[in-house]
This record gives sequence, C-alpha cells and structure tokens, in this order.
Amino acid sequence: MARDASLAGATARNGRSGYAKSRETRARILAAALAEASDSGFHKTSVARIAARAGVAVGNLHYHFGSRRELLRELMGSLVADLMARLHAADADDGADFFDRQRAGLLVYLDYSRANPAYVRLADEIKLHEPDLYRRAVAGWIERMVTRIRIGIDQGTLRKMDDAEITAQAHFLLGARHYLEQMLESVDSLGDEAVVDAYLSLVRNGLGCQGGLDCQEEGR
Repeated sequence: MARDASLAGATARNGRSGYAKSRETRARILAAALAEASDSGFHKTSVARIAARAGVAVGNLHYHFGSRRELLRELMGSLVADLMARLHAADADDGADFFDRQRAGLLVYLDYSRANPAYVRLADEIKLHEPDLYRRAVAGWIERMVTRIRIGIDQGTLRKMDDAEITAQAHFLLGARHYLEQMLESVDSLGDEAVVDAYLSLVRNGLGCQGGLDCQEEGR
C-alpha cells in the first residue's frame, strides 16, 4: 500500500509538472507569434518561423494550437484579455463619472496600443481574415460601452436616450476611438491627453447635459 501511495504521489507530481511545462510551452509560442506579428504581420510569417523563434518543433506548435488560424485566434484573445484587465483597472474609481471613465480608459488604450503595435495589426488582420471572430470582439466592446452609457444616464451625467440611440452612440464611440492613434501619428505636437480631451469635448457636447437642464427630467 505504501508503494502504491508513493506511485500515486509521483504520478500526481509528474502530472502537475507536465501541465506546467505545457502551459510554459504555449506561452512561449504565443510570445513568439506576437513577436513575429510585430515584425512583419501575422499572415506574412510562417509556422516554421514562429516555431523556430519559440524554440519548439513545428509538430509541437500544431499539438498545442492545431493550426496557424487557431494560434491567431488565441493570440488575439490573450491580447484582448490583457487590455480588458487594464481597462477594468482604470474603471476602478466608483466615484468617477462617464467622461472621467472614458478619459482614463482612452489613455490606457492609447498607451497599450503604442506599446503593443501587434494588437492593432492583428485586429486589422482578423477583420479581413476572420470576420466572425472580429464581429464577436466588436459585439463585446459594444456591450461594454452600452453598459457604461446606461450607468452615465442613471448617474445624471448623460442625457436620456432610448435603446436604439444608446446602441448607435456606443458604435460611434467605439469607431471614433480607432482613429485616435492615427491622429497622434499625424499631429506630433499633440500629446495623448490633449487628443483625448479634444475627443471628449466633442462627445460631451453631444451626450452631456446642456443648458443647465436636469438630465433626469429632460427625457420625461
């Protein structure tokens, strides 16, 4: 019985060790794929180059991800998860209003996009090559923005809107954000905060309370 227990313990330890090694290998492959995407774009690099950069055999890459397409999907998913965690951290101030939250989130987004150019490149590639995955990602962002707008209305920061306008405004806010990086690239004299504040000024005039009216009363 003691020998059986010892064997069982060894098997469990080996299982845990194998699982940790597998996770480490997957992480190394994802890091290599991100580096390749940063250098030349994901669809211009090969599985062989990713495997070589990760220090694994091509067969090992296929074992963990099945195909380059699945690797792309998981890589984008990991980047989105990382970005979302940063955005949630920026949302941590419960006392902040809609515009304060937008400002904090946009600054985080711009900083992250600049530090991770492959994120923007992968988003563009997925839009072209994986439209279903792209639409699901956009739907998630829209849902997040709709929730934020509803909270802003409840707090009295934003004017009353019906469901259709809330959804339309969420799409506008999401779409406009994608041009902020281009604005920063074309206008070198402006910093992140100046660009974000100019953008929020436009949003505030379109969504915020105007003329001293009570937001809660205006829509009734």
